[in-house]
Amino acid sequence: MPIDLAGLLRRLLSDSHIYFALKVLLAIAGLLAFALVQGDIQLTVLLSLGVVAGAIAETDDSLWGRVKNLAMTLVCFLFASLCVQYLFPTPWLFALGLAGSTFIFVMVGALGQRYATISFGSLLIAIYTMLGAAKAPDLFYQPLALGAGALWYGLVSLLWLWLLPYKTLHEQLAQSYFALARYLLEKSRFFPADEHGAQAIRHNLAQLNINLVNALSLTKTALNARLNARSGRRHQVAPELASLLRLYLLALEIQERATSSHYPYSKLEAELKQGIVLDGFQEVFLQLSEACQQLGYAILVHKPYTHHKRIHWTLEALGDQLEFTHLKQHYPKTLLTPMKFLRRNLASINQLLASAEALQNPDQPSSELPALARAAPLPLLTLFKQHLTPNSMVFRHALRLSLGLVVGYGILQAFQLDKGYWILLTVLFVCQPSYSATRRRLVQRMLGTFAGILIGVPVLWLFPELHLQLGIMGLAAFLFFTQVRSNYSAAVCFITLYVLMAFNLLDGIGFAILGPRLLDTLLGCLLSYALVAWLWPDWQYKRLPSLIANSLSANASYLSAVLASLHRQRDESLDYRVARKCAHLADSELAMAWQSMLVEPSKRRRFLDLCFTLTWRNHALLSYISALGAHRDKLEAIPGLDEIGRHISHTLERAAGHLAGEMPERLEGQCPELAPDSSEEQLMLTQQLTLISELADELLSLANESRLLTQGQGATMPAQS
Repeated sequence: MPIDLAGLLRRLLSDSHIYFALKVLLAIAGLLAFALVQGDIQLTVLLSLGVVAGAIAETDDSLWGRVKNLAMTLVCFLFASLCVQYLFPTPWLFALGLAGSTFIFVMVGALGQRYATISFGSLLIAIYTMLGAAKAPDLFYQPLALGAGALWYGLVSLLWLWLLPYKTLHEQLAQSYFALARYLLEKSRFFPADEHGAQAIRHNLAQLNINLVNALSLTKTALNARLNARSGRRHQVAPELASLLRLYLLALEIQERATSSHYPYSKLEAELKQGIVLDGFQEVFLQLSEACQQLGYAILVHKPYTHHKRIHWTLEALGDQLEFTHLKQHYPKTLLTPMKFLRRNLASINQLLASAEALQNPDQPSSELPALARAAPLPLLTLFKQHLTPNSMVFRHALRLSLGLVVGYGILQAFQLDKGYWILLTVLFVCQPSYSATRRRLVQRMLGTFAGILIGVPVLWLFPELHLQLGIMGLAAFLFFTQVRSNYSAAVCFITLYVLMAFNLLDGIGFAILGPRLLDTLLGCLLSYALVAWLWPDWQYKRLPSLIANSLSANASYLSAVLASLHRQRDESLDYRVARKCAHLADSELAMAWQSMLVEPSKRRRFLDLCFTLTWRNHALLSYISALGAHRDKLEAIPGLDEIGRHISHTLERAAGHLAGEMPERLEGQCPELAPDSSEEQLMLTQQLTLISELADELLSLANESRLLTQGQGATMPAQS
């Protein structure tokens, strides 16, 4: 079978991790050329360390935004490096400066992702400066060399961005469609599924929704960065950017339809009594999943998307089979109607995917582009003050990391560890704001370090020539950046090899640091674990009440937005999209709490079963509301709709209020009886509201249980940052 080398190369170059790493490789290749010409190996190593730190501190932005970020990065890098070099001869003063600067840098990261990455890069540059501070010829040698390396990478990255301004945006949008494909694939397992299996599928869908929501959020951030750069000039938006924006909005519509549920699917196998219909629904879901995957790949590699016509024929066959089995089985309207709407919903997803062919080459003028939500920026000082409280996760992380680096420095001084700064580097990378994230990093760090040393020993032995080691060092940096966002263990393996080469080139002691490298990593991991386990640990059971409250309140707002737009001309207004996004974000945070609970100590998993139940029930509630949203322009109002909507929303808000420590007034009366009407549109609305109302009552009961159990354990609810 012939290999499509051009297609393979295109796919490799379109991979975001390889794409990111290629910039680093290009920058280090320039340094290798510099080393060959000048012969100054040590300066080249320092420049390459600056390249690595500059790449880690980089955030996606427009060209002008990237220029501003680079300027801030260089100022922070120079400041951090100069402070280390100046204070290094005085250990007690250095320790005070290390604690203070670490706290400030972490707190500055609370101002936004841009500041967080620059702050982390600055701390990394500070530790890199420590490595050679004792042998630096003067105060400015290392700061200028490390800063020059970061500047060189920044210039390479700016040139890359100028040539390919929307490459990262293509990648983020493609990941959104890949996430949709995985979601639809998992949802196909409902046909058929029993009660227990349906719960597991609901839970899996809630976990998959985390990646979907995250991918869409990153896409929106990337779009806003480019649109903000053109504020006031919207009519000048490039056709490619306009196309990507419309494809993003298309993904949002598909998300609502993909997450919608039209019936308790666990009952279908018994009630339909026809496996062929269930097989038909499953086949449509599988084909739509494949179509989303293909659209994502087309966006990724900048190729036109061609929609398969077979999905249309499968939908037609499904409709015919449903009508045929209805003639034999005489399904009640309460079963047949939601099945018809489910098929219509799948047909709408198919139509949306088919429309992507035209959206890749839009004919509409840029002035018709819809607006994206943009959070009103708070003054930076106000935002900073909001986190100056022990209830803030950022504040607690700043204290923990400051203490960890100072203790690591104290160990280094007490035991005269000549190259013990790897303890500090390990603490910086491993110590995360939460226990669960730190524990994952800890294991990955140890495995990666051990693997890196196993590879490093024969490499140092077989390639003693300095220029070859410099080349291996550049290759290791490239491989590190191909893995750092997807496989941290592999990334640590390559960065360990990188550091071994760097130490050997700087001091000729590559073999001598193999043992200390393992010991320092172990000490750094143990120190990081102690910090997050003993100092203000953020156990998930303490956050559970606030997460439930946020999710219930967001679902209530989403339901209100859906009911307010019933039987109107379909539009994707900004307010509606914001309400929908908030509901999905809250659902995602609750699902992430479950994931984090699984790696916490067993004695801290106090409400594990309750969290599992809340996760899948909350996602089911979101799915039933999404079904109303998917058909909101077709459904007809029923008598007493306003009263029903108020009652359900009040039930959800009441549960959220209890968990927040408030006592909302009890709404008199019960949810009115939902009697089916002759109209299919009214019957569909009636059944969905019944399912939503039942789940709202169940979630109210579970929320109260969670609140009482938490109070019974004497736990408090920390404010969320």
